[in-house]
Amino acid sequence: MLASQADAGEPHTEGRTQISCSQLDQEVGDEGEQWFRRSLMAERCHAFQVVALRLGMGSLRTFLFEHRIDDGQEQENIQFLDGPAETVEHKGHSPGLWWTGQSEGAPHLASIDDTVEQLQKHYDFSLIARDIVAGRKAVVLDITPRDTQRYPHRLWLDVASGLPLRQQLLNAQGYAVDTVQIVRIDSLVRSSDTLYLQESEGDVTPETAWQPDWLPQGFYRQPAALDVTLNGARLQREIYSDGLATMSIFAGPVSDENALREGVHQLGNFRAAARRVPHDNQTWQVIAVGALPAEVLTHVVSRVRLQGDTQTGQ
Repeated sequence: MLASQADAGEPHTEGRTQISCSQLDQEVGDEGEQWFRRSLMAERCHAFQVVALRLGMGSLRTFLFEHRIDDGQEQENIQFLDGPAETVEHKGHSPGLWWTGQSEGAPHLASIDDTVEQLQKHYDFSLIARDIVAGRKAVVLDITPRDTQRYPHRLWLDVASGLPLRQQLLNAQGYAVDTVQIVRIDSLVRSSDTLYLQESEGDVTPETAWQPDWLPQGFYRQPAALDVTLNGARLQREIYSDGLATMSIFAGPVSDENALREGVHQLGNFRAAARRVPHDNQTWQVIAVGALPAEVLTHVVSRVRLQGDTQTGQ
């Protein structure tokens, strides 16, 4: 499903954000950003079960996605129907929600209005067509970056509910490199509740032994688990997002056996830029992964500063 980067239709207050689902009754005009705002709210305010597929570069996966609302709280379950058996479940607010800015020194969940306002600084939103997807009437929304630091997106939004029925990530030439499409919707019910999203103690951004000195404009660090295993190496991870595009940065000591070759790699539908750095009598590797242009990822890893180092890269 569309990564639900936003949380609320009202301002963030005291670590608590809320969505008034009755706002979905408001008329939507012909402005693209109005339809995008509606889609963000629709994803939060509807209970539904869908069968969908994800088509990427040489890969196809089918999955069952369920979004439930219980006493104003959300639950999500993703069950992959082909390939390796895998089920992912989330309770409370979705980990895809977007965090931005600083509130008393800490990031906070962005409201839907804040999310759209921030994205308009970096993207243009425009309705380009009408279509039929999964037997439902849809409007087609193009989201075009205003710079060369991110890629375009195209969304097919259900006219009746506002839910994204199909979404595509496009490359700089306008070709789809990643497509997620709903093929069947069951049990679509809109909530009449006001949803409350409470920031929890787990929603933190712990300090790491390194920091990026350069990021694309509008990217903020997101709460994420620190330690991950990548290619057999134990690395620290930080996640950054502008509310639509997302990038992961990994760093840690590696050996010749588990280090990636320096340069740009294609990892499924995404690209990765890798760089090795001497640090504290060890070889460290810095890797940036995301659906972003290769030159952006390369510049990010060239400007990661390790703790105690004065140089940030060549």
